[in-house]
Amino acid sequence: MKYRILIIDDHDDFTQKLHSGLDSEGYYSEIACDGESALKLLDEKKFHLVISEIKIPHIDGLEILSSVKSIYPETAFIVMTACGSIETAVNAMKMGACDYITKPFHFDEMLLLVKNVFEKQRLSNEIRHLRNEVQTRYSFGNIIGKNRRMQEVYQLISDVAETDATVLIRGETGTGKELVAKSIHFNSMRKNKVFVSLNCGALPETLLESELFGYEKGAFTGAMRQKIGKFEYGDGGTVFLDEVGDLSPTTQIKLLRVLQERVIERVGGNDEIHVDVRIIAATHKDLEDEVENGRFREDLYYRLNVVPIRLPPLRERKEDMLLLTKHFLSKCSQLLKKDITIISQEVINEMMSYDWPGNVRQLENLIERAIIMAKGNAITHIDFSDNKKIKKADSSYAALAEFHPFKKSKERLIKDYEREYFVNLLRKYRGNITQTSRVSQVDIKTIRRKMEEYGLRKEDFKFVE
Repeated sequence: MKYRILIIDDHDDFTQKLHSGLDSEGYYSEIACDGESALKLLDEKKFHLVISEIKIPHIDGLEILSSVKSIYPETAFIVMTACGSIETAVNAMKMGACDYITKPFHFDEMLLLVKNVFEKQRLSNEIRHLRNEVQTRYSFGNIIGKNRRMQEVYQLISDVAETDATVLIRGETGTGKELVAKSIHFNSMRKNKVFVSLNCGALPETLLESELFGYEKGAFTGAMRQKIGKFEYGDGGTVFLDEVGDLSPTTQIKLLRVLQERVIERVGGNDEIHVDVRIIAATHKDLEDEVENGRFREDLYYRLNVVPIRLPPLRERKEDMLLLTKHFLSKCSQLLKKDITIISQEVINEMMSYDWPGNVRQLENLIERAIIMAKGNAITHIDFSDNKKIKKADSSYAALAEFHPFKKSKERLIKDYEREYFVNLLRKYRGNITQTSRVSQVDIKTIRRKMEEYGLRKEDFKFVE
């Protein structure tokens, strides 16, 4: 892009030299000899920068500056002034000028100012673009799903985003808990502040405390300087604590204080530091069981669980499979620079019958791998070989017995069987409830109740061959 510059000064020799110099550097410049002609040019054309003498005929440079800042706020302004009017130039800076330069000056001095102005504009535009891109990426529309339970999640995100309430996101690994947390943040009043994320299960207790609260110089061997923790760094923004169920009892007490008083102390320090942060937590664990078994503080649980959001696993919303597949197909094809537009019906059938223990994240990874391996513009095969072992272990009775009591294991197996049974029939009969009732010998009223319970909608089965 060729930057357009307007030079305003009534000294012909000077402006011609400046005009020629800027043009030789690849800029496009025009000259106005007084305030009136300058305003006329500004009305007719778009300029990225105005370079103006303060003392010019008819309308002085400060009035021009005031007009530019009110009418064309994105246009930058550099003031030229004589040595005796530095105070006026400083006032111009307060009014919105980017910089000033005193006469006489060498052209290289002006060129440096011009380059700095345009570099700041470029960075500002880039930041604005990235911010818009981030907000678009983490808008509610990018959490994909028509499933009834997902629609409830959208509504919860929308309701809670406008508040500062603490949120606890529940769901299996890979269901998109961090995506929901970012959607809440980037649609909140804190969206222009930092979003800080930390996986509480990925670090040992001592290191986790240092990451969360920071430490003072000399707090322990190797602490050569002061470190700012996540809560302090995230002041004004949002702190997302993933896998909060893995916190040690000591760290749980410290987190409880943050939630109650918004106060932290760095490791090795005595000073109380007030922090203004919103806390969003997430876990795949059953925190009620953790509380009952004494592994998680009850008072901390209630502080975190102000607004609970539960994300259903992919196996419980398979009617969203094609929507998600289409989204990842488009996204990954673009990233990998491949033109993949088709997935065979055989692959779709296999995907619909798969259990997806790794949930949406696993689906995205497998689609990406399939695109890499695909020949032509169609995916005709998806390799589940590395994942079927996981599926088998995850769904086995042994795994259920290891992680859940008998009653809960039985309930889960019955619900999984019921849901899969009705999904298969509805898929076979393209959502026809009468046919499903006839074959299953279950009355229509009960089928409708089960469909509502499991988030199934008849229109979502019409695409199936």
